[in-house]
Amino acid sequence: MADATQATERPIIAYVDEDEDALEDFLIDADNSNLFREVIILKPEARLADMLEVLLTLPIDALVSDFRLSDASPIEYDGGQLVTAYLAARAEFPCFIRTSWDNDALHGTDDVNRVYSKEEGSQDLNRPLFERISLQIAHHKLQLQKWSDELEALLAIERSTLTATQIERIVQLDTRIEAQFGADHAVSQDARRAIFDGGLYSRKQELLADTERLIADIKRTLGEEGATDG
Repeated sequence: MADATQATERPIIAYVDEDEDALEDFLIDADNSNLFREVIILKPEARLADMLEVLLTLPIDALVSDFRLSDASPIEYDGGQLVTAYLAARAEFPCFIRTSWDNDALHGTDDVNRVYSKEEGSQDLNRPLFERISLQIAHHKLQLQKWSDELEALLAIERSTLTATQIERIVQLDTRIEAQFGADHAVSQDARRAIFDGGLYSRKQELLADTERLIADIKRTLGEEGATDG
């Protein structure tokens, strides 16, 4: 039943482009593909940090960006740099780049498989991109579910019987999962390992609560250092 429910849940995607007509065309074609629950279209902010902040507040399952974002107005970054910045915040997130400048885009990204040519005309020409986006989202969610299931099973083991290998795997899984939702807020693996080595907690909710406290401590420490430096 769970698999059937997941299969009917269509994802939400965001598309960034400086061209109003290109945004509208993408929205129409993506909607007509019937592969997505919602398509959010956005014009780029002038600063990369501002654009990233906007995107990270959206409940999206994939990000698509035009490569040339500065044709209509001065923009300090291109689509490749936007994708790189987003992936630095959310590791392994499904990201794609559309372009009419294939050669520049291919050299401007560290993964050429993310780059797709803009296709003018029939919406059927964009169908391969939409299908790839949908498949990549499904793959990403499946990987997260596998990691989550494995982590839950390991956390259910009696703490006193955990082996060093199992503890190491718990640390790896917890770090990977959190990095999907904000790599900049992830607690270091050394800190996570210390939680287990100390033998203070035995269940998942307690681990998550301690992780939140560690994050708060790190932010508070950085804030105090910034105030001192100022």
